[in-house]
Order: sequence, then C-alpha cells, then structure tokens
Amino acid sequence: MASTISWLDASVEEQRRMREIVELFLDRESRDELGIGVIRDAIADGLFPGTSTLLTRARYLLFIPWCYQLAVASSDPAWTADWHERRLIAPLSGLDGAFGRVSGTGLKRLPGSVYWAPLTRWGILLDPDAALSPVPHRLREDDAARRPASAWVASLPPVPEGFPSEVPGGFDLTLVEARFLRDRMLATADDSLLAWLLDHRPSGSGDLWQEPAVLGAPGEIAALVHHGRMFAAALHGAALVYNLLLAEELPALGLTPPPRLPDYRQRLEDWAANAETIGLLDWSTAWLWRWLAQQAVRVPPATRVFVEGWVRLLGNQSAHDLADAPQVRSFIRERERRHKRSQARLGNRRRLSQWGGASGAMELEFRWPQARRILLDIHDGLERDA
Repeated sequence: MASTISWLDASVEEQRRMREIVELFLDRESRDELGIGVIRDAIADGLFPGTSTLLTRARYLLFIPWCYQLAVASSDPAWTADWHERRLIAPLSGLDGAFGRVSGTGLKRLPGSVYWAPLTRWGILLDPDAALSPVPHRLREDDAARRPASAWVASLPPVPEGFPSEVPGGFDLTLVEARFLRDRMLATADDSLLAWLLDHRPSGSGDLWQEPAVLGAPGEIAALVHHGRMFAAALHGAALVYNLLLAEELPALGLTPPPRLPDYRQRLEDWAANAETIGLLDWSTAWLWRWLAQQAVRVPPATRVFVEGWVRLLGNQSAHDLADAPQVRSFIRERERRHKRSQARLGNRRRLSQWGGASGAMELEFRWPQARRILLDIHDGLERDA
C-alpha cells in the first residue's frame, strides 16, 4: 500500500485545466458546427495519439519539463515555472512556432498549458501532481528502498546551461533530444500512424491523403487512414452545403454578405469531382463504427443517425446535384436545429448577422499539420550530428 504526500496547491492544476477548456472553444479546429466532433477527435487520437491542434514545435516537450525542474526549488514553484516559461519568449522570438511572438511576455496561453496533456500521454510527465513539489511527492513501497517517485521520466535530457535565458539552437533538437522524444512516442503510441512516421520521414508539404510516407502504412493503420479520409470527405460535403445555405439566407433576411464570401457552389463542384475520384459514394461506415466501439468511444445516438443518414443521401444521388437537392437541404437544416437549438444560425437573423462567411468549411485534417511539424523536428534532430 502506497502513502501519498502532496504540497501542490490544487488550484494550480484546476486553473490549468480550466485554461485548456477555454482554449478548446477558441481553437478553430475544435468548433463543431454539425456535431461530429467526438468522431473527428477519436480518429485524430487514433492516427496521432497525444497531439492537439495547439502544438507547434517538438522542443517545447523539453522546454516545459526544464522550466518546472528549475522552479521546484523556489519558494513559489508555480509562479517561478510561469516566469520561466515567459522568459523563453525573448530567445525564441522570431522563430516559427514560438509562443508569444505577438503578445510577448503578456502571453495568456502559456506553452505549458498546451503541452501538459502530450507530456503525460507520451510518458514524459509521469506524475502531474508532483511537478511543482519541492520534495518528492510520492513514495513507492514496491521495494525495500521506498524510492522517491519523480514527476519526470528518468531519461529526460538534462537542463542546458543558461536555460531559459539562453536557448542555443532555438527549436533545433540535438541528436540526444530527438532520440529521447522518438523513444517516448514509440513506447506510448505504438501501432499508430504517428509511430509509423517516426520511422518513415514525411515530406514537408501536402495533405495527409497524398503523403508518400502515409501511403505505405500497413494493416490497421492503413485502414484507419482510409476510413478517416472517407469520413473527412463525406462531412466536408455536409459542411459545404451548410455554408451554402447560410450564404443564400443572408439576402433573404436583409443582411449584407461578409467581404470575400467564398463561392460555395463552386467548392461543392470541386468536392463532387473529388468524391467521385476517391469512391466516396460507395463508402460503407461499418468498419468505422466497429473501430470506434473497439476504442470505447461513445458516439451519441443522434450523431450516428446523422452520419449514417448523410452517407445514405450521398449514395442515392449524383454528388454534383447535392447543392440543390431538397432532401439534402432539409437534412442539413434539421441537423443544425437539433444540434444547436437556439444557437442555430439558419432562420435566426441575429445569429446569422454574426457569421463571418465560413463555419467549419474546411475538410477535416485530424491534426496532420501539427503532427507533421513535430515529426519533422524530430527527424531533423535524428539526422543531426551528436
């Protein structure tokens, strides 16, 4: 039986979690216009475990632990860790992916709040409650020595001299650092596309579906990529119809269209051509539902009804006729009403007047841009001389 001793003020962790929740609503990719976010996030977690749409550069996975390690000896570890994170802004300013490039030390969203969950998921942060403890937080009684448990994994590279006032190399990982991050991810995210791409360097541009390294993925990984692509394409069509309906309703309610309003009819034509090319109209959702059940993902019944109904609609008509099909329009209109209730935009002049011209109109990416940046940082480090 283990005994537990904690000096961590619970409000520190509570405030961190609240910031993460607030940031989720501010994040563009987290907005869920048609109520499919639980499926989107499950697929993204399956492909790239531990990632989020707020990640920027891989070396923050080391910067944050180092900031906390330096802070625990102070009289106020929480304040000192915050201060160390803000001190990182100056030496990293001007670099792509740096936090605080615009707001400077007045930054409200510190990188620690963004990277806390990945640090835990990838086994770098072993005990979040001990991260700010000035002395060992928990004693393990699994052996006679009762060894103190550390907040951080023992193989964490040491804090560089001069850090955080000085950050030699900026975001460039050393060979040792890159190997450490690769090993942590492989140990905690095996059998995922993330793990596959740690051994197969991705290119620096292009979408997920055309990435050569992804096309070579094996077995279950390839299956998830395929069904993720079908799901993304299917729901992209729904999102485009939704935005077309919003655009068409503006003049009907006496509202001025936003500047540079996209041509959603043309976008739907482009979508239809792609849907035919990839075989979307023949796609079955059966594999996806089985996989979600295996992952213990609880999909709300209304969400499943919507997805299945939408896929059936796609299979019953030409993709090029989607924009004007009455049953398609009524289906999307009803979905928004049921999902958003009083916050629905269609038929609501006040809500529609606040529309910026695009709501979830881009195809789902499942955090590919963020995962690719992290992967490229690690591969660059692995190719660097020790």
